[in-house]
Amino acid sequence: MVVYLLYFIFLTILAIQYEFIPFKNNYLVIAVLFLLALLAGLRGIDVSRDYYNYRYIFENVYDLTGDGLNYLTIFEPGFISIIIFFRTIFEYNYVVAIMLFYAFSSLLLKIYAINRLSINPYLSILFYFSYYFLVQEMTQIRIGLASGIFLISLIPFLKGKRITFTCLILLATLFHYSAIFYLLLLIFKTTKFNKTLYSLALVLSVILGIVKLPLLSLLGNFDPSNLSGKLNSYIEISESGGATINVFNSLNICNILCCVYLIFFVNKEIFASDSRLVLFLKCNILSIFLLSFLAGVPTVSLRFNQLFGITQIFLIPYLTRYLPAKRFNILILVLLAVFFFYVTGFYGNLLHPYQLANFK
Repeated sequence: MVVYLLYFIFLTILAIQYEFIPFKNNYLVIAVLFLLALLAGLRGIDVSRDYYNYRYIFENVYDLTGDGLNYLTIFEPGFISIIIFFRTIFEYNYVVAIMLFYAFSSLLLKIYAINRLSINPYLSILFYFSYYFLVQEMTQIRIGLASGIFLISLIPFLKGKRITFTCLILLATLFHYSAIFYLLLLIFKTTKFNKTLYSLALVLSVILGIVKLPLLSLLGNFDPSNLSGKLNSYIEISESGGATINVFNSLNICNILCCVYLIFFVNKEIFASDSRLVLFLKCNILSIFLLSFLAGVPTVSLRFNQLFGITQIFLIPYLTRYLPAKRFNILILVLLAVFFFYVTGFYGNLLHPYQLANFK
């Protein structure tokens, strides 16, 4: 686990340095991109729990796609196309080649978006590394690439280019079907923030988190076999008791507290002038609400929470401006990143000790 700690320390130093003396260094950004991409792309098969499943799909893609278009109910066309492309080029080591492609393409998109949208890019990368990098780039590579396209789509969205945003989300859907729900952002306005409305949304989230609506029972005679294979498997896991979720887990509580603080300690004039803050705050509140509302279907709940919650990598750095400790705010956030990193990577046993991939 030493490798992960070294990466974390390196990113922490950059985040602190940028906070005290902002700097622009494109070569350093590129170096961070390459280091993270190589860490994810060259990992060994025993590092993450999903690697075996992905290798099986890569090795048997022609069998999976041989039965007409039925495979599209489970696997996205973009995902399958990437596998077939690399299988055509590489006779050996195509598994590593695919993993490297996903790592570099996803990180290129995310770091570009972070560099354009964050008030402290390296602090955003630190929080991204502390949670979403471990969950997506090291584990769930399909949603990792889709969420990278989503982050890029926020750039035209904030400029009012809704058609461009929609096209990018449709592209993301080719790599993970759940990305289609990013279109929910079209209901958001970035020019104003209703503190009362979104405060009530957080209160309702807490209530729903306690009640945990039995959505599957409320659906009555709903037949999950009519859904796509992927969603159907989510439903079956939930019905069998194979998945549970704690709405009041420590990371979600931190996200709630962050949103509450910004709602009540940032004045209306700032919300009126900062469309990015408005968008990121609304997305995070939506992620919290969906986690609670869908808690009765845990696997679906967590997926929706992560879909919109990724914008917390932009939102949390705003606390460096509005916490009362002033120049020490960055140290408070570094400690919060340490907590995220520990809970996700160590306490959660998401990853095993790092090892390099085997080449044939």
